[in-house]
Amino acid sequence: MSEGTAVDACEAAIRAWILSGEVSPGERLPPERRLAERLGVNRTTLRGALGRLASARLLTVRQGSGYVVQDYRRVAGLELLPEVAALAEARGDGIRPIVRDLLEVRRRLATMALERFAAQPDPAAADRVEAAVDRFAELMRGEPEDEEIVEADLDVIGVFLETTGSAVLGLCLNPVSFVVQALAPLREAIYADPDTNVAAYRLLVLWMRHPSRDAIGPVAAELEKRDARTLERVEGA
Repeated sequence: MSEGTAVDACEAAIRAWILSGEVSPGERLPPERRLAERLGVNRTTLRGALGRLASARLLTVRQGSGYVVQDYRRVAGLELLPEVAALAEARGDGIRPIVRDLLEVRRRLATMALERFAAQPDPAAADRVEAAVDRFAELMRGEPEDEEIVEADLDVIGVFLETTGSAVLGLCLNPVSFVVQALAPLREAIYADPDTNVAAYRLLVLWMRHPSRDAIGPVAAELEKRDARTLERVEGA
């Protein structure tokens, strides 16, 4: 095993302890020597893993006290959700609460993006979004790999976010979109009916050509219905 791979494995093991609650927030990790023996790695590898976890804010270093576990729910970001979901499934808890909340966050951010575009409309921007939708539709007519679907879908979302002129919305919605794609059961549920995805994007383009605040409510309601169907697919998987 290469040094880089060993560090990855060591980091993953300690991170799993933190996310599963095997080690609690505020708890100090064992001394390096004992921790390295438990994980079957040398101290150089261990320090590399601990440094990464400290950079991710899952651990803090206190002089004379070693590494102390942080509460990931207060300090970490969405990038941990795939692992949190995997641990929930392993415990038999299911991922429904995670999926439900994630879809709602995405829906609310999408509604904010619509409101921003309606406040500063640029109907010509619909052409750029439509081009991205056309690429997505063409891809879905074949037998694309998951990575290709994800890339094309995120391209549509990214182009639309650019039209809002809001860097904040993009930086908030991007990680949500990435996590949605990273959760395999959710990704499969979202793309179970490709025609529905394409039709939804066609409606977005149509709205962009004639943006109206009055239409945002009905659009949001349709998004909620679609998310409800996605959640049903996840539960039935």
